[in-house]
Amino acid sequence: MASPKVSFVIINYNYGQYVAQAISSVLSQDYCEFECVVVDNNSTDSSRDVIRQFENADDRLRIEYLDRNLNQMGGFLHVIDRLTGELVNIVDADDFLFANFAAFHVQLHLDCGDRVAVTSGGVCEVDGTGALLTPSYAFFLHSKAGAAVCPGDADAVPPLLSQPDRELLWRQSTLIAPHEHGWHWSPGTANMYKLSFLKRTRPVLNVVNSTSTDNYFMPFLSALGGSACIDIPLSAYRIHGRNRYSDDPASPGLRSSSRQSAIRTATDRKAMVRTLASRARDFVTTHPHTFWTIMEATPVPDGVSRHDYFNDSAVQDILAEHFHELVAACGEARTNSELRARMGPKSHDAFMAKVRVRNARADRIAK
Repeated sequence: MASPKVSFVIINYNYGQYVAQAISSVLSQDYCEFECVVVDNNSTDSSRDVIRQFENADDRLRIEYLDRNLNQMGGFLHVIDRLTGELVNIVDADDFLFANFAAFHVQLHLDCGDRVAVTSGGVCEVDGTGALLTPSYAFFLHSKAGAAVCPGDADAVPPLLSQPDRELLWRQSTLIAPHEHGWHWSPGTANMYKLSFLKRTRPVLNVVNSTSTDNYFMPFLSALGGSACIDIPLSAYRIHGRNRYSDDPASPGLRSSSRQSAIRTATDRKAMVRTLASRARDFVTTHPHTFWTIMEATPVPDGVSRHDYFNDSAVQDILAEHFHELVAACGEARTNSELRARMGPKSHDAFMAKVRVRNARADRIAK
C-alpha cells in the first residue's frame, strides 16, 4: 500500500505578518509526500511580497494570486478540482503546523481506513507573536462521544511513525461514529479531509462563497463517513484579535465567540442542508437509511433542537425549493413522513401550503 499524497491549501487574505510561518511550517513537514497550494485572495497588505519570496523555494509548492477576494470557501473551491492529493489540509494563513502534523494524521487515516472521512488533531493556542496561550483547545474531545481506535491489521498498513509514536497515536485517538452528532473537533487548520468526500459535498459557490470551510465540512463529512480525533497538539491556532470566530482563547464550558459569529456559523451550516436537499438522489443512493439523520447533523453543534431547526424559515425555504428532488429521492410518502416528524403536524401542513404556492407560481411562469 502506497503512502497517500497530502494537498495542503493555504488560503490567505491580508495576513502578511503570519503567512510566511504558515508556508514554512508546511514545507518543514517530516512527511514528504505532499503538494502545497497557496491561494492569495487579492490581499492589499504586504502578503504578496511575502509570498513571492517562496516562489522558487520548493517544487511541491505552487502559488495562485486571485484578482478578487473569494473568501475562504470560494478560494478553496477555486482549486479543489486541481488538487492531486488523496488527503487535504486547509491551512488558515494565520496558523502554523508542527513538523509531525501530516505524519500523525496520515497514519490515522491509514489505520482507520474507510471508518473515517476526516481526522482532527489537537491544537495549542498562541498569540500574535506565537507565544503559548493554552496547551490545548478547550472544547476538543470534551464530549463523551466516541470509541477507542482499534487499528486492526496494523502490519498491512505502511508504518509512517515509529512504533512508540504509533502506539501513542492509537491511545490518544477517538473514533466518532457518523450518528454521533455535535462538535467534537478542533477548528480550521487542525483537520485533514479525504478529497473524495470534499468533492462530493462541495457547496454551491455562488450561495456560500463566504462560508468557512470547517463549519461546513466537518459535521457534514463526519455524518457521512465518520471522523477521528487525535488528542495530541499537532498545530497552533493563533488568537490575535482579528479572528473571524473568536477573539479570545477557549475556556471549558465558555464560548468566546460573538453573537454575530454565532449567526454566521449557523448560516454556514444551513448550506449543508441545501447541498443534501438539492442532490438528494445522489446521497440517498449511498446512504438510503441514514439520509434524514445526516440532515440533522447541522443544528446540533449550535445547541438548536431538531424541531426548532426544521421550523426555521430559512431551512424551510431551502426544503421547499428542493421538495421535488427530495420526493424523487425518497418518495412522496416518506418525504412527508420525515418532514412531519421533524416539523410537527401543524408546521408541516403550513410548509406544504408553502410548497403548493411555490409550485403554482412556477407553473404560471412556465406557461
